[in-house]
Amino acid sequence: MKRIKQNAPAIPILVWIGLLVGIPLIYVLMLSLLSRDNLGNIVFEFTLDNYRRIFDPVYLKVFLNSFLLATLTGLITLFIGYPVAYFTAGLEPRKRSYAIVLIILPFWISSLLRTYGWIILLGNTGLLNNLLMKLNIINAPLPMMYSFGTVLVGTTYMLIPFMIIAIFNSVDKLDRSLLEASSDLGAGKWRTFFKITLPLTMPGIAGGFTLVFIPSLGMFFISDLLGGGQNIFLGNLINSLVTKGRNRPLASAFSVGMIGLVLLVLFIYSRITKNKKEGLFL
Repeated sequence: MKRIKQNAPAIPILVWIGLLVGIPLIYVLMLSLLSRDNLGNIVFEFTLDNYRRIFDPVYLKVFLNSFLLATLTGLITLFIGYPVAYFTAGLEPRKRSYAIVLIILPFWISSLLRTYGWIILLGNTGLLNNLLMKLNIINAPLPMMYSFGTVLVGTTYMLIPFMIIAIFNSVDKLDRSLLEASSDLGAGKWRTFFKITLPLTMPGIAGGFTLVFIPSLGMFFISDLLGGGQNIFLGNLINSLVTKGRNRPLASAFSVGMIGLVLLVLFIYSRITKNKKEGLFL
């Protein structure tokens, strides 16, 4: 009885998670094991064919493209976000507060509007092309839109605040006495960084990469608007299968596959944080 009372506050949270996460996941999993007729209606007939089709060359390429996009987005946001987070953590409290506000400011604006902003900037009649033409640097608009690179720019811009905040929290918690001790023992700045700072901030790096990688897999509106349908990713494929193809079982199978990728990333993240607690990064 005492244990039940102690766990009572967690019951509403567990119920909430069960309703909003558990039941939908079970529904998607069950749907992925069913068939459909020619009209798109669900046929209650068990099949694994939906999962087999994931390994078709066309669909497998979509998985690989999505994995590549998410990985590159994570790496680029890391290389840009780490210096920003490190610099921000070293500011005095007042300036640090201003910097954090500037970092999270994009979240106050609709992500859809921010994506349209890139269209205005990079389009054939966009600001950048107009500027280059007025400066006589180019004679015709440069094709900057509707490519893998443009989608990568969009996802990087959209998700980099997550990386910065995650790394900032790790850098801010650093024991500065360790850095001072390293300096006193004759280690240079770069040696101190790679031997002390980087290992101690590895959980923040792993957390930031996870926060960036996972949404990159499913942000279909960015690839729709900036990719122009030239590059198909998991989010676009699932959305198209549901809204146009009326093939919910196959879309559910791809969703389960995407969840599998997410769980793999979360497992790696848990291993990194566990190793950090055990001191294996030092």
